[in-house]
Amino acid sequence: MGCSCLVACGAQNTPAGCVDSDTNPADLFCTGLYAQESTLEYSSSALPYKPGVTLWSDGAEKQRFLYLPPGSQIDTSHIDTWKFPVGTKAWKEFRKNGALVETRLFWKRSESNWFSGTYVWNADQTQAALNTSRQPLLSDDGYEIPTSKDCGKCHHGGADNLLGVEAVAFALPTAEGVTLESLADAGMLSDPPAQLKITLPEDATGKAAAALGYLHANCGMPCHSSRGLGEETQLVLRMRADQVWPTATPVEMTDAYLATVGKDPTTASVAQEFPDAHRITPGSHEQSLLWLLSHRRGDYQMPPLVSHKVDHAGTQLLSDWIDALGD
Repeated sequence: MGCSCLVACGAQNTPAGCVDSDTNPADLFCTGLYAQESTLEYSSSALPYKPGVTLWSDGAEKQRFLYLPPGSQIDTSHIDTWKFPVGTKAWKEFRKNGALVETRLFWKRSESNWFSGTYVWNADQTQAALNTSRQPLLSDDGYEIPTSKDCGKCHHGGADNLLGVEAVAFALPTAEGVTLESLADAGMLSDPPAQLKITLPEDATGKAAAALGYLHANCGMPCHSSRGLGEETQLVLRMRADQVWPTATPVEMTDAYLATVGKDPTTASVAQEFPDAHRITPGSHEQSLLWLLSHRRGDYQMPPLVSHKVDHAGTQLLSDWIDALGD
């Protein structure tokens, strides 16, 4: 028996016992990530990658893989809004204390349909079944495995569903594995830019680039962009490609700076709860909503979903920059 659902999409070395092409895989081993079901040897067609800036996931260790159908290209005619070929798959593994906890999959099954699902690993690390629960799964240590519906609440911020697989994150020097340069070299971009490596804007503090990168990955890509909540809240934190190509825009001209420094919140309940705080109050991270909300869990926490632990290293990047703005 073969995995016809995967063979049809060009995946290789998939195990026996999988379902037909009209059904979403109930078993992670039927998604094409692994070469064989009896081992955890990855398929040669699942390419590892790490974006140059990454999303906080309550301290979980993550490993990512990307599959593009043979001979296909990502439509990059608009460098800021990639459109992926049908058959594209992206997996993300989450480990706690070295053990696999969950593996998430986004699979473009047609021009208008993405399958998204989370596969939950058993204690023996031998099986990962599709999570069909309508409620998040919360472990004893507070780690949360989201529902598919929760995944969609963030991934609507992707131009074509995928988050992190984009020009800015793949062009940074900290990107690993599949990068903008490697995709261009392999002929997998329809319109590769002339410049394949970029840097984020920096200012006199020397701390802006790190903070802007943190905001881009953790706030801008999933929600606070022109295709997420940015239009409604007037809080855009995603770095647009035209702000780094061909050269970086001055920090003071970026969307993130213009929307935050000295600006009051547009949400009435936030303004009432934090009456003396601006989005960024130069020189005072403790009076800056970007730091206050990302540094709390419970009411008004950011991000609002799936996270139960503060990213102390990431929020330190914010406080360092905010405090330096007052010098």
